[in-house]
Amino acid sequence: MQTMLTQQSEIENNNTFAFQQAVVIGSGIAGLTMARVLADYVAKVTIIERDHRPAEEGIQDRTGVPQAHHPHNLQPQGQQILERLFPGMTEELVAARAVRLGEPDDVAFHFEGSWHTAPTNGRHAAVSCSRSLLEQTIYQRICTHPRIEILHGYEVAGLYAQKDGHRVGGVSLRPRTGAAGGQMMLDGDLVVDASGRRSRAPQWLTELGFQPPEEWHIDALVGYASRLYKRPDNFDQDWQMLYIRPTPPDGTRGGIIVPMEDNQWHVALIGVAGDYPPTNEADFLTFARSLPVPHLYETIKNAEPLSRIHGFRRADNRLRRYDRLPRTLEGFLVSGDAVYALNPLYAQGMTLALLACQALGNVLAKHPGRTNDDVAGLAQAFQKRLSKMTESHWRLATQTDWQWDATSVDDNTETLLA
Repeated sequence: MQTMLTQQSEIENNNTFAFQQAVVIGSGIAGLTMARVLADYVAKVTIIERDHRPAEEGIQDRTGVPQAHHPHNLQPQGQQILERLFPGMTEELVAARAVRLGEPDDVAFHFEGSWHTAPTNGRHAAVSCSRSLLEQTIYQRICTHPRIEILHGYEVAGLYAQKDGHRVGGVSLRPRTGAAGGQMMLDGDLVVDASGRRSRAPQWLTELGFQPPEEWHIDALVGYASRLYKRPDNFDQDWQMLYIRPTPPDGTRGGIIVPMEDNQWHVALIGVAGDYPPTNEADFLTFARSLPVPHLYETIKNAEPLSRIHGFRRADNRLRRYDRLPRTLEGFLVSGDAVYALNPLYAQGMTLALLACQALGNVLAKHPGRTNDDVAGLAQAFQKRLSKMTESHWRLATQTDWQWDATSVDDNTETLLA
């Protein structure tokens, strides 16, 4: 096995930085933004990415992000954090033909049998675009950062600890097809797992003799069927985004139209309680016509499809309680969907990832060891802050999902819903 140890000459070894090297697992939105925060405190940040994605590559969905075929919505709060991390990002997205949502009538929201006004305004507007455009725009910013590098075509085989067994030492890597080089070890004072729902952090901790986190699950049996459409030239409605949300306990069907760059719509049909929307042409439109209000069907029935229909059914709520571990691997942090994977019905995923970045920045700024390379207590402080930050979002998703009769819940989660 090769060794990829950090050379001192490659790192700015001065008092400006609290730590010499950090490793981030995953180059999705959670991983990219975590790396940006870490770069303010760490001399060198290396992102490990399974997919091959050079910086000059065009906008497209990555194979490692199956949910990219479905609409994503960044809330205004997340947009503000993104702008602070990457000044000028909002205007850059708008220049790439993303759609600004800032007026009260821009979003038509139907829920519980009536229409509601979305809380948007021009000052704290959200920008609507494809996940791929948003991710690629962030990615290109990261690629120009002098202290961040991205290692493509490798996956993390496991963690290794320092000699004392209490502090993370780094990650072991193995190449995927097409990657140059063989297996290697990459040192890290800090390791952040932002690898998403597929995270194997519980297994890695177990291999090092640590107890894995308790897991909570609640599944409302949600499914999606999505496709792209061209926005008709003669479309004359006031709204730019349409959201018909299923209403428990009896309303199992909904749908959403999200405006995207290049005059496109991302349309998704939503089914809850196992009432999954179909992925064939005729039944897709029939399902759309069955929604509580006709607006989505009437909007797309004559619109031009630009893609095939994609289905997605892995939309359960899962929470891993890293904040409750009896013993922590110092220097190992877990964030994003690797911790909290929420039902996409409530459009919280990307915004929560950005809130987690804000939490990490706060923890790093206040950590007592930030001047002497001491990570003691850092992981626990971050996981507890992250848990506190996500609690209300978890409750919103799970307590609403629980109202459908078909929802399943494990024994551990019963205490939270009591």
